[in-house]
Amino acid sequence: MRRNVRWGAWAVVVLGLLAVPTAAHATNLPAGGSVSVGTASPFTAGAVLADTGSLAFSVGGASGTVREWVVSNASTALCTGCLSFLYQVQVSPATNGVGVGRFAGSAYDAFTVDVTHTSDAVATLGSVAGGFGANNADRDASGNTVGFNYTSTGGIFPANASFLEMANTNATAFQSGSITVTSTTAASQSLNGFAPRTSTGVPEPATILLLGSSLVALGVWRRRS
Repeated sequence: MRRNVRWGAWAVVVLGLLAVPTAAHATNLPAGGSVSVGTASPFTAGAVLADTGSLAFSVGGASGTVREWVVSNASTALCTGCLSFLYQVQVSPATNGVGVGRFAGSAYDAFTVDVTHTSDAVATLGSVAGGFGANNADRDASGNTVGFNYTSTGGIFPANASFLEMANTNATAFQSGSITVTSTTAASQSLNGFAPRTSTGVPEPATILLLGSSLVALGVWRRRS
């Protein structure tokens, strides 16, 4: 009897441990959805795993740089070991007034994604203080492309930088991806970046619930036998 009770207790413990990665998301972004971007404050970058450095773009009359970082265990991460993909755009001074209205990263595949941002400079990343935060983020129907939009401000203006925009995921590995910068004149340019690796991830909440239910059922069966 005691052994069966201990087994039931262990099932509960295991279920609790498996549920750790399913902490509430900040602003979940489903495939085909569009959400407001919430502020992550305070934000702490975790371990930096990759950095594109400043990538130059020149598109539709706007020029500047975009940079992407891959970090593990940021303060906004969805779970221990999960990766966040961070972006920042800086627009060069110009006389024509053309800025950047949107930028997007891909491919996010079927991974869980939530979005946050911060206006603060993050010394460990080398990012700068941002003057323009995305008013919303969207994800295409396939789930592959996550975009940050600056329609409410009329774009990221020349001689300014975006907030540090974050796509937090439940991925634990990454691969090559792409970044697409779109000017306020609707011209686009793609550059090389990073993205979650589609072959590796952490269990989804539904999978965890199913596994936990199976453990509890097994404990009940053993107690009756």
